[in-house]
Amino acid sequence: MKKLMMVLVLSSMAVSAWALTSGEEAFKVAEKPLIVSHRGSRAEVDDNAAEGFAKCLAAGVRGFETDVRLTKDNELVIMHDKDVARTTKGTGDIHAMTLAEVTALELKKTGYKVPSVQRVMDVFKGRKDLRVEFEMKESTKALGKERGEIYCRKLYDMAVKTMEPGSYVFTSFSVETLTTMKTLFPDAPIGLICGNPCTKEQVDKAVSLNCCGIAPLIKGTTKEMVDYAHEKGLCVSLWMVQDLETYKLSRSLGADTNTSDHPMRLLKEATGK
Repeated sequence: MKKLMMVLVLSSMAVSAWALTSGEEAFKVAEKPLIVSHRGSRAEVDDNAAEGFAKCLAAGVRGFETDVRLTKDNELVIMHDKDVARTTKGTGDIHAMTLAEVTALELKKTGYKVPSVQRVMDVFKGRKDLRVEFEMKESTKALGKERGEIYCRKLYDMAVKTMEPGSYVFTSFSVETLTTMKTLFPDAPIGLICGNPCTKEQVDKAVSLNCCGIAPLIKGTTKEMVDYAHEKGLCVSLWMVQDLETYKLSRSLGADTNTSDHPMRLLKEATGK
């Protein structure tokens, strides 16, 4: 049983549409690619600061990517690395720290506090005109069955409760993590991230996992492979796109979205506004 939901994405970039089929996103962009803020515009604000996501949203950015980790007390925080030392003024392993301990840490550049997943989701609450990618940094295999399921259940339940339907997708490099999420929640929109250019094998793997999207490196990806992914019904998200020249390359390849550390600057350059 198919149902179609069209959501107009109003931004200074373009008007785009989201199609929801059997509970899974098949993101299609009328004017593409959509610019996605990598870790809340980490080059322009700070790495994964809730304030960075808010600033990008206010500036007209409508695509976002962030990273989800699990704490010692089985709570969800926004952090790329397992070790907090690179991006914060503290030290330690997230897996050995509680939610309260992690969210008390200050980010190095701005002094903003490390946010919980709920705090970042609250930035997007009530917004239907967005694409928010929650990258699952944890391996459910490494976490173990019980904690792996807790990780996926908490993220899914929080997104369903807070976010608008069709405004988010769960992504990961980990096939095991995506499989766990999809097994627990067949309607969960998931996307496979690849650490190399797009290939037929990766596209076929994404399809076999029931993904709605794939995110390969832009360097080395061909239009032929982007077209193949589209033929298979996948949204294609290319990364990293740090300047206008690379953005134009992404457009010529037919990408649906692209990810940038400089989304606010790139948005201005791409639109001329």
